[in-house]
Amino acid sequence: MSDAFFAGPLRVRIEASEPSVREKLAETLGLYDRSWDGPFLDVVLSARSVAAGADMLDGAYLRCARMTVDATGGEYHATTRCGARARSSGTTAATWSIEVPQAAVAARQLEELEDLVGLALTAGWRTAGWVPVHAAAVIREGVCPILCAGSGGGKSTLTAALVRSGWRALGDDKLLLRHDGTAAELRALLHTFNLHPRTSEWFPEVGDLTLLPPYSSWTEKRKFRSDHTWPEASAPRARPTHVVRVRRDGDAQAVRVRELPRSEILPTLLKQIVIPSDRVAAGDILATVAKTVAGVRGIELEIGENAYRDPACLAEFERELLR
Repeated sequence: MSDAFFAGPLRVRIEASEPSVREKLAETLGLYDRSWDGPFLDVVLSARSVAAGADMLDGAYLRCARMTVDATGGEYHATTRCGARARSSGTTAATWSIEVPQAAVAARQLEELEDLVGLALTAGWRTAGWVPVHAAAVIREGVCPILCAGSGGGKSTLTAALVRSGWRALGDDKLLLRHDGTAAELRALLHTFNLHPRTSEWFPEVGDLTLLPPYSSWTEKRKFRSDHTWPEASAPRARPTHVVRVRRDGDAQAVRVRELPRSEILPTLLKQIVIPSDRVAAGDILATVAKTVAGVRGIELEIGENAYRDPACLAEFERELLR
């Protein structure tokens, strides 16, 4: 059985005979629902179940929490903790063979397929000239801050708060970045935000988030379709003007805005990007990010856990962005 999906500049086809595997791959790819114009790079994910799982690789190219990756001659080899394996064919990494242990299929423990799909997409995006960035971004009046924080650091809540204040969002976690030698460009990939159920306390219009599907099995966050609640709040692309380092503050109502020293802008944005150990790949990423931050301002935003109880809590931050 074959299905086709789009993920930014990629057209991805699934080939999988195991229904549960096909469904998991389709679920993961189905999140990438922002429309792009072509041309598209074709990527094939061909998956099958196998009797025995694979041993974890050394991860000389990349090591993540649930996946290790080696790369040889332009081809990728990846394994996950459950024994699933993926191999790419060809220097463009356009065709992937995925093997899933029968035990994982029987137990429907397929979450780690998300990591393998993410690797295939990342390789395809880089081939197409884009750098994936795990950050949020909004735009208003030509001003586009990239909102940077670690997992659980408040990017999604801040994005939602700014949308409520009249900004348009490119996304709260996954973006693509490139620099054409003249200017940087950010592009959107998803309409969904990953919101903690507590967000309903501050933004009641999002409803009871506990009724929505979970973002993953290891977090309480929910997949929230932003354009259902804020129909005009999505933006497809923007030129970044600021890098914002977002920090949580223990003071329940605190909001502090400071200038981020220029020397800290580049490392702040680099922390939002997965950088492999391969020198060529890492060099290309660093060059894109360095050119991007050369033309932006840096801001540090400290915000308390319950600051959003005050509808005007971001007023100073917005004034600083728009001045």
